[in-house]
Amino acid sequence: MSPFTGLTTCMLSVTRKHQTGAALIVSLMLLIVLTLLGLSGMQSTIMQERMSNNVRDKGMAFQAAESAIRSGEDWVRSADTDTLKPDDGSTCTPPCNIVQLDDYANMTTKNFSWWQTNARAFTFPSSTSNSTPAADPRFIVEYHSDIKQGYSLDPTEGPPPPSLYRITAIGVGGTTTAEAMIETLWLKP
Repeated sequence: MSPFTGLTTCMLSVTRKHQTGAALIVSLMLLIVLTLLGLSGMQSTIMQERMSNNVRDKGMAFQAAESAIRSGEDWVRSADTDTLKPDDGSTCTPPCNIVQLDDYANMTTKNFSWWQTNARAFTFPSSTSNSTPAADPRFIVEYHSDIKQGYSLDPTEGPPPPSLYRITAIGVGGTTTAEAMIETLWLKP
């Protein structure tokens, strides 16, 4: 047996008598502070992720509505002028080809299910990106008026006056809660 064995036991017992547990309390307080900081950081990150998803959904909805507007413009551009006569929005079977201006009053306040019933759909090609909207965007073409200034109403005296059409489109994002609606005026010669 070593001559220092008894001395070590004696020193340990003296040291134990002077400890009050302050290190344990300080480390627990630091652990609580770090936990609160971690929770705060998590909540901030979750909120920022939600905001970025909302911005992404709104952008997707706008791009979908923009695609529908372009589809409506292409449809008016390629249609024969004689077939672009407006239907009565109350008597035609939706979706109508073209309706009179304001036949669909307050269409900006209608929900998306109304648009699905009353408007033409634009279907995305299958080769589009991974981000596709929750539903196909829709558009409505309204006959606005004929531009008569500078044109003769007599067809034998020159080209017929151009017609003005209002095209309104709605698109949704990844969910139908994110909606974007845009409209354009299209002059068809």
